[in-house]
Amino acid sequence: MEHTSSEKISEALKLLEEAAVQKKDELKSVMSDKYSHLKNVIVETETNLAQTLSSAKKHAVEAALRAKEAGVEKAKEIALDVDESAHRNPWPYIAGTAVVGLLLGYILGRNRK
Repeated sequence: MEHTSSEKISEALKLLEEAAVQKKDELKSVMSDKYSHLKNVIVETETNLAQTLSSAKKHAVEAALRAKEAGVEKAKEIALDVDESAHRNPWPYIAGTAVVGLLLGYILGRNRK
């Protein structure tokens, strides 16, 4: 009777081992599918993010160039206006320059004790 029960136990253990191997393979398959889907989503998101950042960088560079060009043009316009105004009526500019020179001379030439 012992021999039969040990055979039955051995047979039951084999069945359990086979079932465990089957479940292990099923779990591997399910996990592989889930992780591959997750990996695909991450790769797609990374690609989209890289494209978005590249596009944003391009737009930022273009905006900076436009702002630089506008600033240069505005500075040229202001310089021309000041030049024309100084040629039409130079005395206020001469007086302003003299006042600034006197103030700088006074501030820098003070006696410091």
